Amino acid sequence: MAHYLTGMARMAGLRATAADDAVASWIDRLGLSAFHSVRLPELSKGTAQKVGLAQAMLRTPGLLVLDEPWEGLDAATRELVPELIAEVLAADGAVLVSDHRGETVRLPTARRWSVADGALTEETPSAEEAFAVVEVAVPTARVADTVARLRAEGHHILRVRADARPTAPPAHPASTSPARPDGERAPGQPEAAEDVHTVGQAAEEAR
Repeated sequence: MAHYLTGMARMAGLRATAADDAVASWIDRLGLSAFHSVRLPELSKGTAQKVGLAQAMLRTPGLLVLDEPWEGLDAATRELVPELIAEVLAADGAVLVSDHRGETVRLPTARRWSVADGALTEETPSAEEAFAVVEVAVPTARVADTVARLRAEGHHILRVRADARPTAPPAHPASTSPARPDGERAPGQPEAAEDVHTVGQAAEEAR
């Protein structure tokens, strides 16, 4: 894998030392160190996708074309893709992204076009929706499945943090906590779940 990236860096016009430095930097940034000597056909789809990202960024491109860049990536690398796009734009480059899963919600300032029946149409931003952020702590082993399920349900994953520490549940569930006759919550009674959500589609933050 590293040999392939080095060859691509040289083809992109980098001298030997600069090529080696760029390859080492992107291998480290994308967590590819364990695959340094692995041949490309032996890589998983997600790892091969990371290699493709590294190849594209070995030399900051003037035009970066990404075809389904989030496909097959782990949660941490998914969050890195917008950073890479921002770096290209900051260097006065341009980025074109194809996406059919709604992942471009991670790029709130992007212009969007849809292709249907042979016609290209720019999407007009809709009226601003109301969103709520719900923090969810899940076991590390279930992060990928949870994130995939939430996305499939139409929720937006804002970020994934590895240092989550779930808080202890309330002593009395909201459904069984006593309420005062006047409708006010008794001391120590938690808010009902309805108070946490706003009307509309909630954006989920998986931690």
